[in-house]
Amino acid sequence: MHELKTLLVVLNPATTEQTALNKAVSIIRHTGGSITALLQTRTAEPELLTRLQEQLKQLRQSGLSITLRASDEKDLLRAVLLSLHEQQYNLIVKAPQPSGVADALFTSKDSKLLRTSSVPVLMVRSAQQTEGAPILAAVEAQPADQEHLHLNNCILKRARWIAGMFRQPLHLFSALPSPMQDPIHHHNNPQQQLQDYTEACLALAGRYDIPANQVHVASGPAELLIPDQCKALDAQLLVLGTVARTGLRGALLGNTAEQILERVDTNILVIPPTQD
Repeated sequence: MHELKTLLVVLNPATTEQTALNKAVSIIRHTGGSITALLQTRTAEPELLTRLQEQLKQLRQSGLSITLRASDEKDLLRAVLLSLHEQQYNLIVKAPQPSGVADALFTSKDSKLLRTSSVPVLMVRSAQQTEGAPILAAVEAQPADQEHLHLNNCILKRARWIAGMFRQPLHLFSALPSPMQDPIHHHNNPQQQLQDYTEACLALAGRYDIPANQVHVASGPAELLIPDQCKALDAQLLVLGTVARTGLRGALLGNTAEQILERVDTNILVIPPTQD
């Protein structure tokens, strides 16, 4: 199901400028859904809490369904996961947290959320909706396993639904791994490999009614090429997937979605592998 009917919005307890909330409001004005606004009360100043409550009251008076969920949890991730456990949500909406010194040594809170969430996460940098701005779906055109194949379908189904809902053009991008990135599947003829990969992209795009002139392929690291493509298209939204990694491998490598998060200025919708 792709309907965005129940949204969990993570409020920022340090500011009255709630970008994630503003974006969620624009979404449910289209979908007719409801919002649960999650606030960590431990770190929220009383004056700010009062302002937020007044803001939510005004939104309810305008006809929107919004409730405030106050959490005294110290750990934000735990507060989000408890909310997910107690109620089903279609989407988590959150503004990215600025990177700090600790994030260079340890996994950031945003990365932990992307790894553990069982529902899509929308990371919001801007609440503005630009009419006609494209949506970019990033996939692996030749997935090596069923998990990535399933994830491709989840990404494209979700991206196509959003593009239709907001009447925006949908583009597809896929990065062909270079020989150094994927020596096992290295082809003796790089030009033929690129041609085969492009044909796979076009076939995938065709199944989701994406025109050939809106399909983009490049060779190299996805974490570098996807941000470049976003900038070239001036994309409104980037839709991509995440394959959860835990333990030492996760700490050292992360995944493409996490690496891209710091490299793009656009909003990012991250689809977990558990999505139908």
